[in-house]
Amino acid sequence: METRQDEPLVKELERLTEATTALAQEVERLQRWHPLAGRLRHLLWRGFLQGVASGLGRAVGATVVLALLVWLLGRLQVVPVLGEWIARLMEAVQSAQQGF
Repeated sequence: METRQDEPLVKELERLTEATTALAQEVERLQRWHPLAGRLRHLLWRGFLQGVASGLGRAVGATVVLALLVWLLGRLQVVPVLGEWIARLMEAVQSAQQGF
């Protein structure tokens, strides 16, 4: 049996119960959308796929940039000059190796 003295405590307990229920629902909602809330296997798989996609993107991007650079140098007729420079560099490296 409730007395008038217990009435404020009962109301406070009901308010805290409602707040706790709302908080629990919010935590459940956040766990569904937060990337770290999933299982470890799911998290590792997602990280693996991100790494593969990142590596593939970098490789394709570097290939495109280098292809454009080679094409541009070919159009500027600079490639033969670079070829001669690389040949001289290779000769210097080989002669240095024979000296040791």
